[in-house]
Amino acid sequence: MKCIPRTKLSENAKTARFRNNWFLCVLVTLLLFMIASALQSVVLAPMTVVTLLRDPTFMQAVSGGNVSDLTQKISSIMGSLPPWFMLLSLFLTATVILVCLFYTKKIDRRSLESAGFRGASPLREYLIGFVIGTAMLTAALLLCVVTGTARIEGISSRISWIILPYLAGYLVQGMSEEVLCRGVLMQKLSIRYAPIVAILINALFFAALHLANPGLTLLAILNLILFGVFASLYMWKRGNIWGIAALHSAWNFAQGNLFGVQVSGTPITASVFGVSVTEGGKWINGGSFGLEGGLAVTIVYVIGIVVLLLMPVRRDARLDA
Repeated sequence: MKCIPRTKLSENAKTARFRNNWFLCVLVTLLLFMIASALQSVVLAPMTVVTLLRDPTFMQAVSGGNVSDLTQKISSIMGSLPPWFMLLSLFLTATVILVCLFYTKKIDRRSLESAGFRGASPLREYLIGFVIGTAMLTAALLLCVVTGTARIEGISSRISWIILPYLAGYLVQGMSEEVLCRGVLMQKLSIRYAPIVAILINALFFAALHLANPGLTLLAILNLILFGVFASLYMWKRGNIWGIAALHSAWNFAQGNLFGVQVSGTPITASVFGVSVTEGGKWINGGSFGLEGGLAVTIVYVIGIVVLLLMPVRRDARLDA
């Protein structure tokens, strides 16, 4: 497609040691994710076990021998973990970044620039991406407000200093998913396949990573795929990973800790504003999955994708620059 030309970013990826087909690219990326998750579990698993064992209702469910009751009890306990546990989980996604960068540099023998860590003004790109991400989430919420399916209640009663550590945690988490899906998978696919193929496959992979999230619906899956396409195009047109990582982080932070809406089915414990949604409007506001499960977000993503398709590649990212 002429609106998605090859760029310096995709050409840099061709220095890779391995030129795998799409199946092996996906398999390697999944393996990197599993290795990073295993490293995270070294910290999180013992804490989770201790939390479960300290809950008397969990022990009662175990002694009862009913698998269904036990599963529900575990889900209930995990859903009410203290804020610090969620914070720790966000910061531990740094393992994904480290594993991916180690693979890129030491095993695949690509430069970190080929994973998107390039450009003369990374801070500027990051700030632009953060502003755009916040604006996009706000636009989706305002669509819900206009349609009467959501209402901004004012300053939240759950406002807390812990919002600032959450911001830092989301900065790490947003970067981790972008490095994995765009910096590694999309770039690996771009070596052998047309840009549109690399974009679509990594968008599907990104959506698949969220299949275990609570409250997931078909519309939520569609929106996850659309975000994967949007994020890929953003990185492709801007020629670096800084902006889309910031946009991803800003979206999650604004949704959860600015407006107090669930992030991909994950409950929020502290926010600046309080937002209420109507049960009858879940097709628009996303219901229990959060805004990402509703049509308001679909509209924002589709508009974003169209804008990016029409937008030229940034000058310093073009092959002829």
